[in-house]
Amino acid sequence: MQTSHQKPAIILIHEIYGINDHMKSVIQHFELAGFHVYCPHLLGRVKYFDDDREDDAYRYFMNEVGFERSINTVLHLAKEIKTKDEDINLFVLGFSVGATVAWLCSQHGDLFSGVIGFYGSRIRDYVTISPECETMLFFPAIENSFHPKEMVKVLEGKHGLHVMTVEGRHGFSNPYSEAFEESSRDRCFQKMSEFIKANSNRDRLAERI
Repeated sequence: MQTSHQKPAIILIHEIYGINDHMKSVIQHFELAGFHVYCPHLLGRVKYFDDDREDDAYRYFMNEVGFERSINTVLHLAKEIKTKDEDINLFVLGFSVGATVAWLCSQHGDLFSGVIGFYGSRIRDYVTISPECETMLFFPAIENSFHPKEMVKVLEGKHGLHVMTVEGRHGFSNPYSEAFEESSRDRCFQKMSEFIKANSNRDRLAERI
């Protein structure tokens, strides 16, 4: 049973760009809400990529990092956190490729209270997965490489999975992106708050997200 001084925790999985200003703003958002936030650096020798180097960042992630290594990093961190406090509410939150990593981590229901992913376009390669913990995915109405509505139809109906599509394009929740859609970001953050509250026994903290 959690005591009053224990904080819930979130593992934040960054985009192909690394821990940039967007990720720093998300870290601050949850720290102000009273969460421990862990954001593992997945890019190795590269600190981060500027937003205008999307192609370089994507190639580097796929060739030098990849999903398997990223998943192993997140799971190792999660196990360390749970070893220190097995009753902690631990969530994983990912954006873009980080959302795909989060989706793949949803198979480890023993570690996470919930999994959240924003516009994980590569989830389309792993639609056969069924999450073993409560999971919420957010997609934009428009993606350049696939049709989100078609993928959502495939995902809907999976036990424990909540899917929401909002107006906008890939990157709609990033205030530093040209694709930023404030109303869509706010809707998703509200749903995320409700999701965390529903899957956490730290209701007072979740209400502040």
